[in-house]
Amino acid sequence: MARVLAQMKVFPSEVGIDLKKLQDQLRSGLPADATILKVQEEPVAFGLVVLIVTISMAEKDGMIDEVEKALASTPNVGEVQTIAVSRS
Repeated sequence: MARVLAQMKVFPSEVGIDLKKLQDQLRSGLPADATILKVQEEPVAFGLVVLIVTISMAEKDGMIDEVEKALASTPNVGEVQTIAVSRS
């Protein structure tokens, strides 16, 4: 089965969240067919830093929505936006 790469922007629910702990929580909450390959921190404004997460996942219907839902339901996550999607 082919793989899909998705870049997602994960906004913490508030300023001052421990981003390393948040990364661990994101990794553990993903569906079985999805893996985080890379995480980058991007300062936004007023001390808010978002995580740009690159995820490899199985290419199947609804998988991106499933991953977005898993990320959004992680404690201390305020919002999730999909930036880019491509086949790997």
